[in-house]
Amino acid sequence: MAPLRDTRHLHTLASIDRLARNILGSCVAVLAHPEPDPFPVPEEESYDDYEYVEEPVDYGQAPEFMYPEPQNIKGEEGGKVTIPCQLSSKESPYVLIVKKEKTETEEEKLLFVGEVKVLRSRRFKLNHGMVEVSGLRPSDTGNYVCRIQVEPPIEVVHYVDVQFAPKITHHSEQEQQVVKDESVKLECEASGNPTPTIRWSRKEGHLPSGAEEEEGLSMTLEGVDRHVEGTYTCTADNGIGDPASASMSITVSYKPEIVTEKTTVRTGEGDKVELVCIIHARPAPQVEWSKDGQPIEELGQVEEHDKGHRHSLQVNGVTENDFGKYECQATNDLGTASAAIHLTGYPKHPHVTSDPNGGEETSYTLTWETESYYPILEYRLRYRKAKANDSTDLPGDWEEATYEATELETEGLVHHMKHTLDGLQPATDYHAAIQVKNKFNWSANAEYAFSTKKVPPTTTTTPSATQPTTTSTLPPSTPAGDSEGGVEGTIPEMTGHQMTGGAPLYSLSTVVFLLPALLLLRT
Repeated sequence: MAPLRDTRHLHTLASIDRLARNILGSCVAVLAHPEPDPFPVPEEESYDDYEYVEEPVDYGQAPEFMYPEPQNIKGEEGGKVTIPCQLSSKESPYVLIVKKEKTETEEEKLLFVGEVKVLRSRRFKLNHGMVEVSGLRPSDTGNYVCRIQVEPPIEVVHYVDVQFAPKITHHSEQEQQVVKDESVKLECEASGNPTPTIRWSRKEGHLPSGAEEEEGLSMTLEGVDRHVEGTYTCTADNGIGDPASASMSITVSYKPEIVTEKTTVRTGEGDKVELVCIIHARPAPQVEWSKDGQPIEELGQVEEHDKGHRHSLQVNGVTENDFGKYECQATNDLGTASAAIHLTGYPKHPHVTSDPNGGEETSYTLTWETESYYPILEYRLRYRKAKANDSTDLPGDWEEATYEATELETEGLVHHMKHTLDGLQPATDYHAAIQVKNKFNWSANAEYAFSTKKVPPTTTTTPSATQPTTTSTLPPSTPAGDSEGGVEGTIPEMTGHQMTGGAPLYSLSTVVFLLPALLLLRT
């Protein structure tokens, strides 16, 4: 037996179809025969027949703003400000309009009309005529207009100044490499409100000018050398928030520059010495050593060491054959430089340590020191007057003698020595020259100038029985090379112990006292 079919859905479809046909037919009939419009629109030419008369409404006197004078309102980024737009009457029917004027970067913004917020932003609120702006942004800076729309409009304009911390907006490349004697310019720009001040400093210490810091948007370094290398920092600060900074480094390319720790190294047989050259160069140089103009190829007892800028040559077990002129030579792409170091057993020329102004009238003790790996055996001393006599500026003749080195004290390589010269002239200038000798040879001359004790001018006072006592200051006998002093007082008095050209000098009062006795003797 076949199953029965459910035909209910077929009846439903048929009903829907009939309904759709009826609706479509009605629509066609309406479109074909439209009914007249119960509210016809008049023709354009009949508009003049209509007249609209607005009924006058008295809203009362327009209110005033409680803060009618413009205000400059400052706030910091992220903070909050309040713009006073309060009216004098709280129940006024007049509508308050608040807007932000157009700026260079933004169009005009309508904020509030009455209590209705037009600008959809949670940062703006109107509370009894006080406009609160929170979460301040730099773009919030500008003029805010509080207006009552009457004829003419009543309004007040307040300025909001949003201050924000500085931010570096542009600076020179972080790494700059220049060649020696060229110039380099470092630049740094920053935004911020108030306008930030930019100061330059150097990580390694003082700036090339010697100052700790300098102010300005840029800094130019003229004729650079290796001493200006380092990291330079520009720091922008306006007192708001934390300062902002950016760093730039400068490297200078230059040919080798060499400084020796010692130009002369004094040593002896069996000793171990180190010859050192401090070499600066960029790019890094190739360093070679030579002795007496010949490359050092076979090291043997010679060792070469390189530690950064310090290049050294170590000589172990020194012999006389090792004495000579050593030279370090450095070469890079920009040039070559060299420096010499003398390895020797000779003593160093003496260094005089005594005071050039002697304390004795007829003698002077010379003291000096010298350096020598070997003991000092003898010394040679020469001396002469700086002026042979008072009538000439020519020096006197040399007096020379060689002495055995007996009076000396030794501290390592340093030898302290002395010698006393007797039979000198008082208050006289002398020249001297000293040499010392060890087992190898004499040192170079050390020249020196000294003088014997000079007596200062004296002041004498002689009482007189007939005249008031006066004083005078007279110079002593002026030896060669000494300067004369002036005379003070109204009546010079001379005492018998003072001498001029070998004759005694008597005071004027003494002469006056003896004059009558001399006249009686003549009569």
